[in-house]
Amino acid sequence: MRRFMNQLRNGKFVISYCTACKKKIWPPYEHCPSCYQRTSTVTAGKLGRIVEFCRSWLEEGEVIVALIDMDGILLFGSVLGGQGIAVGAVVELVATGASPNGKIHFCFRTVDRFDSYTMNN
Repeated sequence: MRRFMNQLRNGKFVISYCTACKKKIWPPYEHCPSCYQRTSTVTAGKLGRIVEFCRSWLEEGEVIVALIDMDGILLFGSVLGGQGIAVGAVVELVATGASPNGKIHFCFRTVDRFDSYTMNN
């Protein structure tokens, strides 16, 4: 977890990967929960799809928050702008970070729009 948080503080999204099992580990762990081997850290992809989203007015102005499927890893983050936001829309991770108190944030922007979302895509 320490490796993950250090990378986030530097604006880089990484995931744990077990070289023995060949599995992505999420949330990140130092050891694989399946085979208990030490995991390595790999850079995650930048593209995902919106699984669900909502608009929030809790902060100053409108904020769009979404659950994003990043190749099987689910992240919760904000989406910039309002163009093309729909379930199934392709988004790109544009910013990430972690505050000193451990609060993690992910920020996305839309890339493309799809009419429907299926877990098989």
